[in-house]
Formats: sequence, C-alpha cells, structure tokens
Amino acid sequence: MRSLDYAAVLPFLSNIEVVASTVVAVCTAITGVVALTRVIRSNQRTVRAKSLKIGWQVDSGPDSTGALVLNESTATFQKLVVTVTCGSHLRTARKDIAVLKAGDEHLWPSDDVHRSVKARPSPADASTRHHGTPHDVQITFRDGKGYWSRNEERLDRVRSLVVWAERTRARTLAKYFGSSSPFRRTYAVSVRVESFDRTEALEEAFTRLVATGRPPRGYHVPDVVAGPHDWIGRVVREGSVLEPPFSPAGLARISPVAVEALTSQEQLYAIPYVFDSVALIRNNALAGNGPMPTAFDETVRAGNAAVAAKGIADGAGVALQVGSPDPAGNAGDPYHMWPLFSSSGGTFFGLRRTPSEAGGADRFEDISAWRENFVNAFVRLSKLGTGPGGSGALNPDIGRAEALPLFLEGRAPFLVCSSRALAAIKDQRMDVSVAAVPPLGDRQAVSMVSVYGFYIYRDAPNVPAARDLVTSYLSRPDAGEDLNKLQQLVPVQEEAMGTVAARDAILRPYIGQCDDGQVMPSWPEMRAAWQLLGHTEYKVLAGEGDPRAVAGEAAEAGWELLREARGAE
Repeated sequence: MRSLDYAAVLPFLSNIEVVASTVVAVCTAITGVVALTRVIRSNQRTVRAKSLKIGWQVDSGPDSTGALVLNESTATFQKLVVTVTCGSHLRTARKDIAVLKAGDEHLWPSDDVHRSVKARPSPADASTRHHGTPHDVQITFRDGKGYWSRNEERLDRVRSLVVWAERTRARTLAKYFGSSSPFRRTYAVSVRVESFDRTEALEEAFTRLVATGRPPRGYHVPDVVAGPHDWIGRVVREGSVLEPPFSPAGLARISPVAVEALTSQEQLYAIPYVFDSVALIRNNALAGNGPMPTAFDETVRAGNAAVAAKGIADGAGVALQVGSPDPAGNAGDPYHMWPLFSSSGGTFFGLRRTPSEAGGADRFEDISAWRENFVNAFVRLSKLGTGPGGSGALNPDIGRAEALPLFLEGRAPFLVCSSRALAAIKDQRMDVSVAAVPPLGDRQAVSMVSVYGFYIYRDAPNVPAARDLVTSYLSRPDAGEDLNKLQQLVPVQEEAMGTVAARDAILRPYIGQCDDGQVMPSWPEMRAAWQLLGHTEYKVLAGEGDPRAVAGEAAEAGWELLREARGAE
C-alpha cells in the first residue's frame, strides 16, 4: 500500500485556502458595494424629494396667491396629491397633479382652492386678508418606487400603513391591499390589517384609543379604521377623524347614497368603500329549487318542513342571528331583524327616511303617531320566539357565532344574513338562492342599509399618505370590481354596482336592497339606540316580560334618548 505523500498535498490544500479566502473577500466586497450603492441611491432619492418645495404663496391678488409646488430637482415626480387646509374654514381641498417635471412649478390659485372645499369666502371675506390667513399645504408623491409625504417643514418616506377592521372584512382587506394586489402594484406601500372579532369590539377599541391615545395590547396605532357609517355622529362629536378630500372626478364615481351616508353637515368624514344589507339565503339542497318564499311565515313553514323531511334533529327552519346579552351591554341584532320589524309597522323611534333622503334633515313623527305600531311590531315578532305563545321559529340565543354555522353545516335551510355570509357559502360550494327578506307583516319589508367607510384617524402616524392613497385608490373606476373579485360585496362605485349586478345573481338582491332600503341613521346616540332595540328584541323573543309592556317602555326610552336628534327643546 502506498503511503500518502503529505508534503505533496500541502501546497494543493494551501492553494484551495487561498482561493476560498479570495472568494470570500470578493463576495464581501460585492456585498459592501451593493449596500453602499443602496445607501447612495437612497440618499439621492432623499435629496431629490427635498428639492420639491411647497408652501402657501401670498401675492398681490388671489390669482397669484395660492398653494405653490416647485420642483427644484433634476427628476420628474409622479402622482402628486396636494392638500390645503384653510385656516379660516377648517376645510381641506385636494388637487391631483399627474406629473411635475424637473424645474416646473404649479400654482393652485386661492379662489380655486376655496371653490373646491365648497367654502369660498363670502364677498366680505374675499380679500387679500383672507387669502393671506394660514393655509396648511401638504403633498404626497411618487419618486420611482418610493412614496413620500411632506409638509412645509418635514419630509417622510412612507413605507407602510395600518388598518383596523372587523375580522371578516379584515381577511378581505388583507388581500385587497396585499403584496400582489393592484394597490401594491400602484403604490410601493405595504398595508398591515389588524382584525377585531366583532364590529362592536372594533368600535370600543377605537373609542378608547381616541380617549387615551393607546391601542389595545398587541395592536398598532391605526392610520385607517374600517367601520360602518352609523359611527359618524360619534366621531364628529369626538373630533376623532379627518376629512378625506376627494377630487371632483373621483367623488363623482361614488354612489351619492354612500357619500351622503358618510357626510355630516355637508362634510365627508370617511372614504366609502362598500355597501351592505341583509337578504334571505336558501340552501337548495335542503329546501329545493322552486320560487323563493314571498312571506316570512311561508319561509318558516318551508324551512321546518325541510328539517323534518331530512330528519335533522338539531336543526332550525330559519337561522337569524339574535343573541343573548353579553358583558359589553349588547343583545339581539336589530339590523338583521329590520325587514321583519318594518313590515310589521315598526320604525326607528318614529324616523321616516329613505336612501334618497339620507343627506337631508331627519324627520320624526310624533310619538303618538308611531308608538302603537312600534309596540305592535314587537308583539308580532314575539309570536316567533320561544316565550309563552311563541312558535319557536326564532331562537333568541342564536347569535352571530351560531347562525351562519347552522346554515353552513346543513342544519338550517334558510338564513337571513348580510353579504358577509357569501364568502363562506362560496368556499363550501353550496347551491343557494338569494332574495329579499319577505315581509312578516302586511307592509313592505324594508332592510337597513349600511355603508362601510375608511376613517382616517386624526393622530395617525401617516395622515397624508393614508388620506391621499386610500382616497385616490377607492375613487378609481375599477376599485370596486377589484374588491368584488375577492369577496361578494356591494361596491360603492356606481359603474361597478351596475357591472356586478348584471353578472352576479347571488349578489344582485343585496344590490337591490342597497338601492331600496333605509340607510341607517348615524346620530351620536346610535350605540345606545341599537342596544335598546336589541335588548327589546331579545326580551320579546325570549318571553322575558309582557311583550307589549317591554316594547312600550322601549318606545318611551328611545324617544327620550333621541331628544337631541329630534331637535327637541
């Protein structure tokens, strides 16, 4: 056997070590060069961004006074959004500039600014004195892949936004703003969506944040909060959100009903993004494919017959979420109950309003005119409950957590639910039919309509970016269709509503309800009003007390609760 010649091998091994050391050194150098290049480019972008100058220019007259944007860099900036807050009127105007080339300037004249906010000074104010009062100018813009925000004193690179939303909506929004979404392809800004189990929990967390400045443990301070329009009265009173200025062209694409629902005293307080209402959904595998019921009693009979025919021991003919009292003071679910209640003569404590009147003054009938019908509607509802004399068709202890699973598991042939149910139904590939909720009483069944909006939190870490990016994106003609591709929701863009209604027979009844239903009121007292109605619903269905007496007490309490909304002295 030949022995290994170590002396001959050593030079070879030494050469390998030299080569390896050289490779490591080269890789380290390359890494350093790449890192240095990134730093240099980042610094160059920052220098360019700082060369974009903004401010309120005061000159001899209104035509030469206004918001001035000056590009002193050698680069071209894109998708600029200029916002001006008028110091006298405390209103915000917006103007979009597609491109601002190197060396160019853009003046937005003062008269045009005030015309945009619908707060143009009266002749007595239309003087140089007003035009010279403080006007806060901010701008957001894109430089290559970067997105920037600046005011007259500070420049910030915007990398991310935080959105709060209820759990079901959060899942969809995470995709809507996700890494492969059209939003991310348009804006190089990541969006973190943080979810809450229920809308009530989200509202409570937002209210506490406004009061204390602290988010719940495990959450970040939001830039945007996705919530229903009935928050408007409260957030206006708290001053917790900022006006999202739309361009006139962008606002024209949004349904006027959605805009009016999120408007108070002629000022828009949230960016509309989706409608919702309730409808009747049938599991065709259990209840057949015939015409949908035209009366709620017919729905109950058909549902009970299907449960009996299929031998479903723990089933329910109709799943409608009500819900027993919880520690937060909630009970019942008046939103889902409303078609049955309204068809039996019930009103929202005497309010008379239709979607086309959403932006007008609230009109109330005197309590003497509506109280009896209000009470009778709850008495009629009690006959579906589990109390004395009730048919047991509606179990008041079935809440949000139980109603949808009953339907999805094939234990309820019918479901009354908002459009949030459609995603889970689609995932299970269920064969369903959808129609408006049929009346319980002799009158037309009118559903409540809600408009969800993006509220810009007043102390958001990235106010200008949140305001400008989300507003710009939601006003695009295809924004509603992009959302609908992810989940069957009713878009607020009018063109998208028509397109979706034409192609989606399942969502079409929801779109019809959003056209014909009653837009929810949005007074500051809404949380208390909903809780009062919800507890009344639960009590009459559960047989807790005489339904007529329970409803009568609720009518009196609601009338007093809404004294300010009624404009009572």
